[in-house]
Amino acid sequence: MDEILTNWLLGLIAALLAVLVLDSTGQPFLDPLSPVANVLALVTFLAFVILTGAFLVYTASFRRE
Repeated sequence: MDEILTNWLLGLIAALLAVLVLDSTGQPFLDPLSPVANVLALVTFLAFVILTGAFLVYTASFRRE
């Protein structure tokens, strides 16, 4: 499961970097990809929030009172 999650997040980061490289080449190349870039940015952000929350819940489970 860890490998699937890692590969998925790395794929999202690679796609976002590809969009940034296309952005530096000029606007005509980026216009068709702008909706895709927005979706990738949203999914990456949500994955980061969910993983951070899961990590905080996991670490809180070790708390001793």
